[in-house]
Amino acid sequence: MDTMKKTLALLACVLALALGVSAQQQISFANLPLVSTPTLLPSGYSQLNWSNFFYVDPLEWSGAGPGYKYGPDHGDVAFIGEQYCLYDPLMIGRVTLPLACFGTISSAGGPTGFQPVSATAVGGFGPTSVTVTAYNNGKYVGSSVYNLTTAPQNISFPASWGTITEMVIETEHRGENFVLFNLNVYILGG
Repeated sequence: MDTMKKTLALLACVLALALGVSAQQQISFANLPLVSTPTLLPSGYSQLNWSNFFYVDPLEWSGAGPGYKYGPDHGDVAFIGEQYCLYDPLMIGRVTLPLACFGTISSAGGPTGFQPVSATAVGGFGPTSVTVTAYNNGKYVGSSVYNLTTAPQNISFPASWGTITEMVIETEHRGENFVLFNLNVYILGG
């Protein structure tokens, strides 16, 4: 029995090394330079690419809603939504309509992927519903809907997603905000 346990432990170690598994990381935005106006989150931050995500110090930004200010960390938060949605350049009447309120988190190049575990998030100005959709090299893996309020809550991503290369987060209604305080992931490399 002792030999079987040692063999299984050895196989688990070899598999972990072959997959390039790293320890779970908690990505927060508190260590970014404090900014008082929304700024694009840089690609490659914490080994991931961030598309249409902004960061800001909610205590310094006059446009921050109540949800922005209740994070577990002091410092910057990441967000998507509101006036930072993608807009249709064609105006209907005098109103510019938002095309989408979404942000994408993806692998930072190479044969890498990541496994999302959980996040602490809120609706920036009030209750909001977000859909998180996972892809692996362009192939749909799954999606999950989360209902958020202005009080921080922990959301867990389905373990069945496994390793993915892209995660798209979209608000249910255009003009709503999704505020991200931290993200827990495993970064996997080849």
